[in-house]
Parts: sequence; structure tokens; C-alpha cells
Amino acid sequence: MSFTDPVFTTLSFLTGLFICATSGTLAVLTVLLAPNDSKANFVVLMSLIAVGFGAATMRVTFKAVQACLAEIANILL
Repeated sequence: MSFTDPVFTTLSFLTGLFICATSGTLAVLTVLLAPNDSKANFVVLMSLIAVGFGAATMRVTFKAVQACLAEIANILL
């Protein structure tokens, strides 16, 4: 899979990072604040699924973002 638009690729990577950070935080806070609740278990399950989707987005776009950042670094240096 190749991504040619650096803006789209970078925004996709940052979106995946945001999804991982927010859903991971939600899962941890739910476990800490409401450990024995059936609704809390559902929230933790959905949060961990969201972390997986965010991580998959980051994994797919990482090489393209890395190449884009390397190209920018070569131009600036």
C-alpha cells in the first residue's frame, strides 16, 4: 500500500495516535474508577477495540510518514 499525499498520510497517522491515546486513557480511567460494573466492562472492551483500530491506522501509515519526515529533514539540513 503506498500513500502519495503527505498531508493525508500525516493526518491519518496523527488521528490514529489520538484514537490510541484517548481510548487508552478512557480504558484505564474506567478500570480505576468503576471496576465491578457491567457497563464499565463494556466501556473497557470498546476502548480496547478502539486502541486496536488506532494502532492499525498508525501501523499502516508509519512508513509513509517516516519517509516524509526524512525527506523534510533532508531538505532542512
